[in-house]
Amino acid sequence: MGIGLATLIAASPFLPWSSRAAAQSSNVAPYAPLPDTEISASGPFKAWLIQPTTRYNHGVLGDAVEAGGFVVEHGRKRLVFTLPSEAVFEDRRVRLADLDGDGVPEAIIVKAYLERGAAIAVYRILKDRIEPLAESPAIGTRNRWLNPLGIADFTGSGEQMIAAVITPHLAGSLRLYRLRAGTLEEVARIEGYTNHILGSRDLDLGRIVRLSRRNPPLVIVPTRDRNALAMVSFRDASPRIVRQWSINARIDGLRIENGSRVKLSTSSGVRMVELAE
Repeated sequence: MGIGLATLIAASPFLPWSSRAAAQSSNVAPYAPLPDTEISASGPFKAWLIQPTTRYNHGVLGDAVEAGGFVVEHGRKRLVFTLPSEAVFEDRRVRLADLDGDGVPEAIIVKAYLERGAAIAVYRILKDRIEPLAESPAIGTRNRWLNPLGIADFTGSGEQMIAAVITPHLAGSLRLYRLRAGTLEEVARIEGYTNHILGSRDLDLGRIVRLSRRNPPLVIVPTRDRNALAMVSFRDASPRIVRQWSINARIDGLRIENGSRVKLSTSSGVRMVELAE
């Protein structure tokens, strides 16, 4: 998915995926997508969330229905992965991006543990099954969520990394993660930003832009109070604010137009912001 804008895309001991019998994958008959799931695509691969469940009564995305599994479709095969009862997928999309450079995308989803809150979960897609590959540490508290912002080479190292906002409705910690030896390792962070409004279906209040071929992609994201807009660089894993605009109104929606300008929906109407490094 690279730095596509539409369907893009913590410090405690690493907690590995569960190997219990309830977590399983198989080549099975079609499963119906959840009503509000997006169908993601990367080359010949498609993926979506399935198996509605109300076992995690959080409602951060507007209702109490979350996903118990997901499907990856490749050619004539549909592979299914199902979570054990201790967790759900608290998300609307399965992000498909090649994190390990093997030419096959991984599936990246927000996994929420009923007692420990959300983590970023990465799954390897094989010919006949789906396997857990890596997770970030769970936030550690029930009903605490995170929202991935996207996947790109943010640092200029040539490595695809995951950007996510941890607790976007509370602290708003914008962080980078990279895949390392079966874990998601934090690379950098900057505090005080958000990419989601509590209860909203919109996961894209933050975006990725590339204004120059010479420089890595940038993150466009509101400040935590949603009264300002920031352009953040993670070049060389050193986060810095490239530019910040005072909006003096609550930012409710954010879209990129023509790759170099931001269209904002705000509490006082539509605003346009021209981007420049």
